[in-house]
Amino acid sequence: MRKLLILCLVALAIPATAFTRPLPPGANGTLSIREARGVVNLYARGSMTGRLNGRVTITDPKPYDAKRAIVYGATKTIYRNEKTTVFQGRNLRFRAIGALFQIRAEGKAIFVSALARGKVTLDGAGDVNQNIFYDGVFSLNEESYRSLPDLPTTFDLVVAPPSG
Repeated sequence: MRKLLILCLVALAIPATAFTRPLPPGANGTLSIREARGVVNLYARGSMTGRLNGRVTITDPKPYDAKRAIVYGATKTIYRNEKTTVFQGRNLRFRAIGALFQIRAEGKAIFVSALARGKVTLDGAGDVNQNIFYDGVFSLNEESYRSLPDLPTTFDLVVAPPSG
C-alpha cells in the first residue's frame, strides 16, 4: 500500500513541476484587437488571423516555401511583386500561420488575433473633430484591454518574463 501511495504522489508531482518552469526566452506573445479603426502592422512569425473592412497587404519574405497566407473575401487583388500582395474588400478574412509575415491591415472593423513572436505597430484613427470617438481596443501579451494609440506606436510581441 505504501508503494502505491508513493507512486501516486510522484505521478501527481511531475505534471505540477511542468507548470513552474519559466518560459524559454523569445516565447510567443499574444495580441488581440477588437473593432479597430486605423492601421495594424504586424511583422511576426507564428499564427495570425484577422477580419476587416478595408485593405490588407501581406508580404511573404520567402514566397516559394510551403507556407502561404490565405485571404478570403477580396473584391480586388493587386500583386505588387512576387513577395507582396494587396487585398481589398468588405469582410476580408486572413490567416498566416507558421512562417514570418508582414501584415498591414488598414480600415475599420479590424479584428486580429495573434500568437506569435515579433513586432506590432498600432495607429488608431479616432478623431474628435470628425466625431470618431472610438477607434477600438487591444490587448498585448495577456494584459487588460486598452484603446488603440492615436500615434503610431510599436510593441514587442513576446512573453514578458515571469514576475516573482
